[in-house]
Amino acid sequence: MKQYFPYYHHLRAVKWPFLTGVIFGLVYAVASGLGLPLMTKVVFPVLFQAQSVEGKPYELWIRGMLGAISRDNLLLVTCLWIPFIFLIRAIAGYANSYLIQYSGLRILELIRIDLFVKLQGLPLSFFKKNRSGDLLARLMNDTEILRQVLAQGSSDIIKQPATLISALGFLGYLAVKDRSVVIALIALVTVPVCVSVIRYAGKRLAVRARMLQARNGDLSATLAESLQSPLEIRAYNLEKRQISQFRERIREMLMLSMKVVKYRQAISPSIEVVASAGFAAALYSGVRNGMTLESFMTLGMALYMSYEPIKKLGNIHSLFRQGGAAVERIEFILREPDSLLDPVVPKPLRGPQNSIRFEHVTFAYDADPVLRDVDVEIPVGQVVALVGPSGAGKSTFASLIPRFYDPQAGAVRIDGVDLRDFAKKNLRNHIAVVPQMPALFAGTVAENIRIGRLDATDEEVIEAARKAHADEFIRSLQGGKGYQTQVGERGDQVSGGQRQRIAIARAFLRDAPILILDEATSALDSESETMVQQALAELVKGRTTFIIAHRFSTITIADRVLVFEGGRIVADGNHEQLRAGNAIYQSMMGGQGIQ
Repeated sequence: MKQYFPYYHHLRAVKWPFLTGVIFGLVYAVASGLGLPLMTKVVFPVLFQAQSVEGKPYELWIRGMLGAISRDNLLLVTCLWIPFIFLIRAIAGYANSYLIQYSGLRILELIRIDLFVKLQGLPLSFFKKNRSGDLLARLMNDTEILRQVLAQGSSDIIKQPATLISALGFLGYLAVKDRSVVIALIALVTVPVCVSVIRYAGKRLAVRARMLQARNGDLSATLAESLQSPLEIRAYNLEKRQISQFRERIREMLMLSMKVVKYRQAISPSIEVVASAGFAAALYSGVRNGMTLESFMTLGMALYMSYEPIKKLGNIHSLFRQGGAAVERIEFILREPDSLLDPVVPKPLRGPQNSIRFEHVTFAYDADPVLRDVDVEIPVGQVVALVGPSGAGKSTFASLIPRFYDPQAGAVRIDGVDLRDFAKKNLRNHIAVVPQMPALFAGTVAENIRIGRLDATDEEVIEAARKAHADEFIRSLQGGKGYQTQVGERGDQVSGGQRQRIAIARAFLRDAPILILDEATSALDSESETMVQQALAELVKGRTTFIIAHRFSTITIADRVLVFEGGRIVADGNHEQLRAGNAIYQSMMGGQGIQ
């Protein structure tokens, strides 16, 4: 249970439904653990005309309230106590279950929101280390298991312990009132045995549940890979391999699921066997020592109301053990430290006024540095092309500017201020990024362009599309809906070149003073590239621009070229200077047929 303690602060959001549910749970417990045995002891002797001492006060009380009453009417009133007690028990039990489950599900909703908010704030390095399918399983499947645990277990978490305490209290009363019943109390010696059964099964179940959740993450990752890569799977005839992997994951989950079922289902019958043995021993000893039928009936009801909560608490224990495995996987995300914290008192940023400087920057994703002691200054308004072989550090260099990562050594500064002194949101509001493989979100074309600036008007969206040479193809999209055309999942309804121009339109709309273009024209045909190059030449004017490029046509709009190799800047100059004096640059240009 201690795993759930950190989330109790969410109870403040549902304190009144929760407290009301607790009160109804206590009413249910008293009606069950005390009311039913007491009814057996007081009501039944009146019904069957037993000459017990306990029956007379009740009969006198009834006659005192109703006056002279016939025997038949006394029997009728007495019999009505049975449905009355069960009615109270039913109403209280229903209200407790409803309100406690409502509170539990509201808390789960808040936890799921916390989890999603946390994911939105984690740095890109976290997503590079963890598979998207596994993260999706933690967000959806593990929280769903937690929901089931709360829905099934929360209704009994108040009722059953209170019922057990009420029943034990009544048994204690009987022990004081009737010495012969003390012998029957030996049945309660079986309670520790029942607890041992619960603890043993719970430990085994927790281990299996933890393994099951991990396999579920693997299954989600395998499924996500298959759904996201249909072209590659069919092109390389990987269908059998993917089916085999999926079948293997399913088989592993089946085996682990059955082990979880084995331990969960073993708890209830084991407790019943132990409890029945204790009850039989108590009954044998009690009868030998003169226990009456009336005492036996009262004792039997009280013992039943003692063992039934223990059995249900065993099931609750197994549920919470299984939920504990889900909580561990959820907390993996919730407790992940944010390595890119905002400063306590961020400095204002109103756009670069002088320069962006990389000051002896070293950065590594793992052990080997990707950037090594990079020291360079880019004046405001300069258009800089970043070139070099794959893996040389160009994309990483550009990723440090929006602070997607922080350097391990050195600093990136705007006008002399370390980027870590700015609020991330403020910093990124001043930067537009066009990645090599831009993502389109489910929605319309207009909504995807408006991502550049969410408060943009329709006219501004259309103007941005015109500048990106995207307006014509948008208006001619199939269906005749133009900007209201749905782009489909991951933008599958548009071509690669169209997707790229939509992303460029976002950058036009954002109108940020810093621009990062990562192979922004790589997916365009020759005609589209010519139009977009003209647009880019207009877009970069007055903006500090970083262009990651291999194509010569893209580099021509740059004022300056930085050549990367092995994580270092090995050359710095304009196109003419580097073409004349740098071997790496000469090799790149020569590969494109440019002399």
